Amino acid sequence: MSTANVAILASGGGTTAEAFIRACAAGQVAAEVTLIICNNPDAGVFARVEQLNQELGLHIATELISSKTHPAAEGEAVAQGCQTAAEEAAVLEALQATKFDLVLLLGYMKRVGPSIIKAFGWQPEYSSPYQAQMLNTHPGLLPETIGHYGIHVQEYVLEKGLAYAGQTLHVVSEKYDEGPTVAEHKVPVEPGDTPESLFARVQATEKQYLPIDVEAFLQARTNYLQQNPNPTSSSA
Repeated sequence: MSTANVAILASGGGTTAEAFIRACAAGQVAAEVTLIICNNPDAGVFARVEQLNQELGLHIATELISSKTHPAAEGEAVAQGCQTAAEEAAVLEALQATKFDLVLLLGYMKRVGPSIIKAFGWQPEYSSPYQAQMLNTHPGLLPETIGHYGIHVQEYVLEKGLAYAGQTLHVVSEKYDEGPTVAEHKVPVEPGDTPESLFARVQATEKQYLPIDVEAFLQARTNYLQQNPNPTSSSA
């Protein structure tokens, strides 16, 4: 299997991105991360990638694309948590400038715009998740925790008295958290759990399984493409 070229969208410290990059460097995933796009200038992921490049001899580029670097046009209405039109266009341009086999959302705290979804994500006419090239890791089980993010997922799990938290890897769709599930891993809720303790175990599970699940997705997508040369066709 050839090495897949992967881009990551992130917003925070980049600990999950680091775990995935290290797994790739160790040969656990037939992939190489070559670009990380972040919307937060103060995010720790920038320093983390610089350190990984030095330590592992990598050449991962980083790019800041945000509503500050690409503000809304005069009169443009931008919903909370969404990209501006200029921001969306800049992200799409960066992703299309290089041929990426997969785009991973690892703690990206913005809703991806429709043009990016059209290029890489889930479309209603698709019949297989392997027609898409964009995955998101969600710190909860779906659809139970749809619409929640970060530690707020664990707050919801404890508030509702659910037996399990978890981690889900799913295809990114225009409807939030509604793309096909690729993999999920349950994390039992323990007596005395706080949102912080539960979130820590979910994140540990995410880091453990993400390389395995992405590798499985890439292999399955390769097989799919061999059998269906035109993956964007609705009849594929």
